[in-house]
Amino acid sequence: MKNEKGFTFIELLVSVTIVAVMMSVAVVSYANVNQRSRDSKRRADLETIRSALEICRANTGTYPASITTGVTCSDGAITLTATPADPINSGVHVYSYSRLTTTTYTLSAQLELPTNPTAYQVTNP
Repeated sequence: MKNEKGFTFIELLVSVTIVAVMMSVAVVSYANVNQRSRDSKRRADLETIRSALEICRANTGTYPASITTGVTCSDGAITLTATPADPINSGVHVYSYSRLTTTTYTLSAQLELPTNPTAYQVTNP
């Protein structure tokens, strides 16, 4: 009997295949976790903006006309110094603020993960 040391080609091929499958599962899982994390950040950012808008409404009775550089009330009080930026800043996922009247608004963000709905929207209470 011959006592050979080492691995056969088949054994190496099976090992490499198993490692490749495990790596592909890990990469997909990692990407999904990152997307979920960015979507959570978007929701938290919109809630922060909503809080600042409600402070303005409580102080002045109206919501600000725009929030491009932060939330500044009509009386000049600044309730949010800078509007949070989207985690990706790709231009696709942006925060949208629309003041429908002086007492109503819509605030939304496009989410990455395919959920129902695909956008997270906050309106005044």
